[in-house]
Amino acid sequence: MSRRLMVIVCITAILISTVTCLPDAMLSPPDRPNEFRSPGQLRSYLKALNDYYAIVGRPRFGRSAYKQPARNTFQDESMDSE
Repeated sequence: MSRRLMVIVCITAILISTVTCLPDAMLSPPDRPNEFRSPGQLRSYLKALNDYYAIVGRPRFGRSAYKQPARNTFQDESMDSE
């Protein structure tokens, strides 16, 4: 029974990671019509475009902003003392 549970958990994890990592699931800009037939259509397109750029252009802050730069591990320590 334990082995069966582990198989189910692994399959579920693989399926979830596959669905979340699909390239089609990434946000894409709204489709632009060949011509805008009404001011409402133009307004809704510009709103969708604004929403797209608000998400894509959002700055990403995280823990990496607080990390200190890594020391050069390939540099010889004897060169540091000079």
